[in-house]
Amino acid sequence: MPATKNPPTVPTQDQHQLKKEEAIKWAKTRLADPNTVIVDVETTGILSKDPETKIVSLSMINTKGQIILASLVNPERPIPLVAQKVHKIEDRDVKGAMPWGVIGDIAAYQMSGKHIVCFNAGFDVHLMVHLFGQYNIPIPEFEVSCAMEYYAQFVGEWSKSKKDYKWQKLPKLAYGQAHDSLVDCQSTLLLLKKMAGDFSDEVDSDEIDLDF
Repeated sequence: MPATKNPPTVPTQDQHQLKKEEAIKWAKTRLADPNTVIVDVETTGILSKDPETKIVSLSMINTKGQIILASLVNPERPIPLVAQKVHKIEDRDVKGAMPWGVIGDIAAYQMSGKHIVCFNAGFDVHLMVHLFGQYNIPIPEFEVSCAMEYYAQFVGEWSKSKKDYKWQKLPKLAYGQAHDSLVDCQSTLLLLKKMAGDFSDEVDSDEIDLDF
């Protein structure tokens, strides 16, 4: 998370520039760190609205774009239609997949000692930790940062009501279907490269709302 506090009022141009530079430095640091792992999940819903929310897809990649883990997850419950419409994962797709008791154990092992980057860490990591506890999987020690927060600083759009930088949706930078956990990991990696000045060409101008 950003070490400096956000200005209490509308930032000056110099303050905007400092926050943007902080975001650029973060992106460069994460890309240079071999312990950085980018994670994304697709789910049955939103935990704050449904305490029985489960993960239906999980992907992890490193900063070279190599796949660490990419798997459907059997949520052991029906996937609501509203969630199916978002990520296109149906009950039949996950029927033969391993449950979180197995995939979560693998994920915990891969996360141990790593710096986890999610576009919306408050959604993805919070749910994963919740499910680790629910399935009695030891919670690994790891660092975490939220690409969405740093991208908000990078864009620099100020919200007067929020008194902070406005959160931006994830640009669809990778080929493939949005709300596919692997594609969203790849888009997040390309976003870090874009912030670091190493990538500029967008595949699609669409933006992705990463709930579900």
